[in-house]
Amino acid sequence: MAASAADFTDEYLRSWIEPDPERRRDLIMNMWAPDGRMTVSSPAMVVEGVDRIVDHVASLYDALKDLDFVYDQQIESGDALLLRWSMSTPAGELVKRGVNIVFRNAQGRVSRVHMFMDVD
Repeated sequence: MAASAADFTDEYLRSWIEPDPERRRDLIMNMWAPDGRMTVSSPAMVVEGVDRIVDHVASLYDALKDLDFVYDQQIESGDALLLRWSMSTPAGELVKRGVNIVFRNAQGRVSRVHMFMDVD
């Protein structure tokens, strides 16, 4: 488990961009609470349970693997972490930007994530 917000953020990003499916699954399984919940603003959806989250991240990875993904703003407050992210082409052209609000439980595992798309 990551000790600091910066370590957590690095590990969380790796769980989205790791090219090896088994390693990516292991990262997610270790970071998320078993009953974790992810809500996405667009398309409107709720993903519940770590196994479904693994599947959701895998489908996004497959669709977006040619893009660069970075967190360009991080703000921590209590058990919440705001992560503003950007996706861009290898040439640096911005494709999409959004915000994830990540909540962690007492054990430091992700319990909830609210994902907001198309944020400036």
